[in-house]
Amino acid sequence: MASTPHNKDSLTLSYIDGPQGSPNPDTDEKAAAQSPERRWSSTSGRHRLVGFLPTAIVVITTLGFVVIIVGFLLGTQYVPEQGGRGFHAAIHHKSFVLNEDKWTRGKSGSEGGHLRVLVISALASHLISDTSSILMTLIAYRIGAQWLRVSREGESGIAKSPTAFQYGLIVRLMGSSSISAIGETCVYAARSRTRHQLPRLFKQALGMSAGVWIFARLVGLADLWLHTTSKSIPVLSPIPDAAHTYMFAAKFNETICPAWRAVIQADVGDPSIDDIYPCSSTFEDFVFFNDPMSDTGFKSMGNESYSAWKAITLADEADLAVLVPGPAINTSSTSYTISTFAIRANCISLNSLCTKDATNATTNCTAAGYPQLPHFTTNSSDTVDDFIFGVVDGQLAGTEFGTLDIDSPMVMVDNPATMAVQLRWNSRVEGVTRNVYGLAANSTDLAIDTYPQPTLYAGCEVSFFNASVRLDGKRGTWSLLELTPSSPEFSTTLWLPTVVQHATEHLASTLFVIAKSRPKGEVMAALNQHLARLMLGAASGYFEPAPATEVYRLVPLLLGQYPVAPVLTFISLLCLYALLALSVFLSSWWTTDETIVFSSGESTGTQPKSILALTQAWLTSPAPLVEAALLGAGDRHGVQPVTEPPSGMFYDGKEGDARLGIGMSNNGFGLWRRATEKKETGVEEA
Repeated sequence: MASTPHNKDSLTLSYIDGPQGSPNPDTDEKAAAQSPERRWSSTSGRHRLVGFLPTAIVVITTLGFVVIIVGFLLGTQYVPEQGGRGFHAAIHHKSFVLNEDKWTRGKSGSEGGHLRVLVISALASHLISDTSSILMTLIAYRIGAQWLRVSREGESGIAKSPTAFQYGLIVRLMGSSSISAIGETCVYAARSRTRHQLPRLFKQALGMSAGVWIFARLVGLADLWLHTTSKSIPVLSPIPDAAHTYMFAAKFNETICPAWRAVIQADVGDPSIDDIYPCSSTFEDFVFFNDPMSDTGFKSMGNESYSAWKAITLADEADLAVLVPGPAINTSSTSYTISTFAIRANCISLNSLCTKDATNATTNCTAAGYPQLPHFTTNSSDTVDDFIFGVVDGQLAGTEFGTLDIDSPMVMVDNPATMAVQLRWNSRVEGVTRNVYGLAANSTDLAIDTYPQPTLYAGCEVSFFNASVRLDGKRGTWSLLELTPSSPEFSTTLWLPTVVQHATEHLASTLFVIAKSRPKGEVMAALNQHLARLMLGAASGYFEPAPATEVYRLVPLLLGQYPVAPVLTFISLLCLYALLALSVFLSSWWTTDETIVFSSGESTGTQPKSILALTQAWLTSPAPLVEAALLGAGDRHGVQPVTEPPSGMFYDGKEGDARLGIGMSNNGFGLWRRATEKKETGVEEA
């Protein structure tokens, strides 16, 4: 039959707070007679390094993460983006820019990487939250030392000691330091009318528990701040590549002239043709009938996808046109320097400077310095066509047969060369002669004549150069490094395809809308850009690839950008957390402790005991209180070795009376010890 709870074996609130919880002299005398001889000795806590292990765990954990984070911050900085190395450069840049290694492509095709500092900070924040319970065990040493001190003060120390309920709250704070434990304790402390006076050690326990909890949350918030403000930046990092040859530069194809001369020699049958007709002579068959060379020029002017060359305009260099590798040449992921060729045009509008008839049509441009304009293709004086002329010794080259139109045995242009542009468009928009986007038809701001057809006349000075340019592959921009005027012979070579009208139709179609809709200044600016670009493209068939220099391959990297403020805040909090653990440890280091020393004849199981360590165990776990209240005297000597964990430091009772029950007893609700009763037939469990 089950036994009922007895008063002497039950634990209720009245048992803890009332006389039943007081020492029993008879029991104490009996236990003392059976216990070995004991004496007390005072010593300093530093001789036993009280709390050293939990302190080491907290300090190594926090400062270890600080070292790792600072190591990454200083060891993986990407100097080109950050602008320097070290904390000073990062503060000036307002962020740490770190090389997070290569920008990898995943199986799904997406590209990315990992921000390692964020991984470390997340792990540190998680572990700091876990080590807060370890830090509370250190604080328990400090609170326990105060409690021991006031317990020795006699009558004067009574008011400084905690009540039973306050002790229970302290145990909960020291054991968990959770928000619920802190909240319940704060509610109790706020009820000043219904509670006993709060001793100093209780206030310190509550304050330090709340401080540790807040500190751990601040570390988490700093980690969240760091996560929300940091970002990844994919970049292309230049790496020198001298092992490969990149044919991106341009040089004159020296095989053009010998090939043309061979054709002429075969036609004429005279080996002396080399002396009579040099490559850049008045005889232009090598332009007219060299289909591969002409085809290259037309592809370049049209910027076709399979073009080997293309001409670009450098706006920062006064609209200088430069020849660079075309779409057919793969120059991606590289930065390089090339030697090449360039052209710059400077045109002025002649329409307002020329003589006009009663209908406002241009009839003569002698006053503008171009008496050859307008050039009529028929005997009719009202029909002009599209031309780009070369002006040599007052004559127009390109009216019919290029340089053959010039009465000269050998054409050699100056650098810069003078050119004239005559373009005419058919207007299919009714009323275009009356108003051009708000400009009156007879306005001097127009770059064209509006009658009988929209017609443009311009005079240009065109300069030819040998150039050196560099491509910044990261930004995709070109910069001019060197510019040298070309020789008259080479200038004539670049000039010739345009005079043969290879670029005329391209120029007319490009300027069609601009010339009829925009003011004179804008039209001339567009003419400068397009004329130089098309002239260079038309002559691109003369060139062949040559090696580039200073080639850098662009390797994709992933950079991590970490703002300085959250990084330093996170590191500072970790350092302060370690400093807090050290300060609590040092306060225990200098604490006066007492040791229980047994007689020399006792076994090794009765080694000296630290009272401060025992007190810390009573403050961090409810097990000692339950053991003392319900199971009695503990083990034979009252305590177990301090070196054992809390689970082995106290007596757990014999199997016959080790189990507890909970519920209503004779003294009300509470715990009671469930003992077995001996019957005649044997032993019956409760």
